[in-house]
Amino acid sequence: MEFNVSFCTDKGLVKEVNQDAIMVKVAGTTQYGKVLMAVLCDGMGGLSQGEVASADLVAAFATWFEKGLPAALSGKNKTERLDEDNQSIEADVRAEIQYQWIELINDVNKKLGAFGRANGAKLGTTVVAILFIGGEFIAVNVGDSRIYMLKDKVKTQITHDQSVVQSLIDKGVMNREEAEESPQRSVLLQCVGASENVKPQFIFGSIEKNTSVILCSDGFWRKLSEEEFTDGLDNLPDVTEDDMQKKLDGILELIKSKGEKDNISAIHIYVK
Repeated sequence: MEFNVSFCTDKGLVKEVNQDAIMVKVAGTTQYGKVLMAVLCDGMGGLSQGEVASADLVAAFATWFEKGLPAALSGKNKTERLDEDNQSIEADVRAEIQYQWIELINDVNKKLGAFGRANGAKLGTTVVAILFIGGEFIAVNVGDSRIYMLKDKVKTQITHDQSVVQSLIDKGVMNREEAEESPQRSVLLQCVGASENVKPQFIFGSIEKNTSVILCSDGFWRKLSEEEFTDGLDNLPDVTEDDMQKKLDGILELIKSKGEKDNISAIHIYVK
């Protein structure tokens, strides 16, 4: 797989500090060719505390990409393939990556919880992360940052918000319009660092060429209409990274013009 990438992160109109953290890493592998991982975290808990939480979790994923991913790939089943051209990831590799990510998230959750107790503070962070490998993807979510896929102007949200308003929507108590106005719209059911136990949501699937994948914080997705999102981020097959960056920067300014008070971050990956 080949990728174009653009990203933005901004403290928004009100907050003094940008507590979001983002990361994209790319590497070459012998068996699966190019692999890419993107991570986005939305920190919370005061001026510096949320920034600590998001940065720590992003740093943990960065270390995993350099050490954990090679270990997961080298430890896979060595059974000889019948079709040497088949680059789909094996079930044991997928399971090992999922296991390692669960351990990583729970380890950071414990460390942030201990840091908060030692400093008389409560801090935490959402996380969405995605790994593209062998024509497939593995994604994880905690909180209400999101991952969307966009192809031919059709937008699909692949993550499910772990929030109070989303749980009320799921139960039929509230519709999406009411959720947008609810004073509970930013209250999370799970948060890395502030929850006693964290149960991440995992999503697995294949990825088609000419597909856009967008990781974003709630400050990015909250104020965009369906048309603004799809028209602004849909791409032609020959799109360049410069074109993508200009589009994303334009959407960032649009969001700020709508009065978004939160930090605003997004990573846009175009799978070529």
